Amino acid sequence: MRFVVLHAHPQAECLNVVLRDRLVETLRGAGHEVQVVRLTQGDSIDGASIGGAEGLVFVYPTWWGGLPAPMLEWVQTELIAWIDGAADPSTSPLRTVRHLVAVTTHGSSKWVNGLQGEPGRHLLRRTIAGLCAPGTKLRWLALYGIDRCSPAEIEAFVHRAATEASAITT
Repeated sequence: MRFVVLHAHPQAECLNVVLRDRLVETLRGAGHEVQVVRLTQGDSIDGASIGGAEGLVFVYPTWWGGLPAPMLEWVQTELIAWIDGAADPSTSPLRTVRHLVAVTTHGSSKWVNGLQGEPGRHLLRRTIAGLCAPGTKLRWLALYGIDRCSPAEIEAFVHRAATEASAITT
């Protein structure tokens, strides 16, 4: 299976990079082909290049309740024709994606994010999943309150994300 991993974090060494690398390692270890796109490191991919991928993984820190600007810019630039209804949904570049995964970290608690309405989660679940293959559901993996997490809790989250990725088999 072919996966595209979209990553957005400006630092070269951080938890989000650890998460990205662990997910890529897990997916490749399961025999999947994986393309990594580091949006904040100058990488780019157009929607057409995602065509044929069966998995799309977003790895990012939640900032101001949603996706970081480079990731949101990618969504708006590459998918706007399908999001705003100008293009036929059957031509969506994500129409082959059957596995949609988001792995994100939050500085604030789940409660605070709930009050904010979790716009990043809803964008991916309601809008992006709708551009994917019929029946595609979002797998949402979020670490809330990261600033108050112990190293053991962080490692458990990294392990959980890798376990979720290894469960994707078909």
